[in-house]
Amino acid sequence: MRFVYPTDEWYLVTGRPIPPRAHYDGLRLEENGLGMVRGFWQDWRKIKRTIPNLRFRISTATLATGELFAPILQEAAGELARLAGVQLDSVPLRNERLGDTITVAGLLMGADAIAQLRARLLGEIVVLPRIMFDHPTGVALDDVSTSDIARALGRPVALAATMGDVLCALT
Repeated sequence: MRFVYPTDEWYLVTGRPIPPRAHYDGLRLEENGLGMVRGFWQDWRKIKRTIPNLRFRISTATLATGELFAPILQEAAGELARLAGVQLDSVPLRNERLGDTITVAGLLMGADAIAQLRARLLGEIVVLPRIMFDHPTGVALDDVSTSDIARALGRPVALAATMGDVLCALT
């Protein structure tokens, strides 16, 4: 076992490839940013095989996440759009409250999501990162709830941690 494990953020910021799950020596530290991206890709690889068997009730959606994860989400969303014949817009959200250097989804503010998404043409549903609301009271760090965001945007809001969650929102 290693003494130090670089986080996914380190790999993404430095442009290095995300290591295989074995690199983490079986540690279950995803909530600390170790292996979340690898887990996302592994889940997507499994779940995309189910797409031909699904009926999509939503044909357009807006997927939003923090700036750091946005390129990864955009790649998976592009593949899902091609496989399912749906239109997906992947939006990086900037953390205005905490500043430019805070790029992870777990520290996004609800007010930032509202302000930045309100200025866009949105799909039938808005999908936000579940981790944005994984705080003790189930609201974003600025006390904005998913229902507050849905009301402000005039769209239903779904939460997703995986592309499987996105598929559930679309079906």
